[in-house]
Amino acid sequence: MMESGYETFSPGEPEELKALGLAVGGRLGLDRLKDLQERLNVEIILYFDEDLARNSTPDADYEDFRIVPVQARPFMPFAIFLRTMAEHDPGFADRMRREPPTAEVLEIGTLDRGSGCVACTRPYVKALLL
Repeated sequence: MMESGYETFSPGEPEELKALGLAVGGRLGLDRLKDLQERLNVEIILYFDEDLARNSTPDADYEDFRIVPVQARPFMPFAIFLRTMAEHDPGFADRMRREPPTAEVLEIGTLDRGSGCVACTRPYVKALLL
């Protein structure tokens, strides 16, 4: 996720995700999250710290951790997580196909992003790696 211009996370039920039966409290394999990200252009924010994930918001977290390098945060965009894991663990992609780790969906909504006079929205999923 780029951190320029403005970004606002609005919890709710985007039609794209509602139609898939994706709901808060559900558990999905990381392979399914990857598919959502690639096929439907869903922004996935993956959290590693349960307390932060359950008791904070993406808006507050991006603000609080803005000076911390992305790979050092207790959460990160899923695409960066996958790239980082592939770089540090060559067997990760194979393991993910065989036995995908699971994540709990904590929040779904719409990410509103703007830069200058250009605005766009896309669905997002906030998930906790279990």
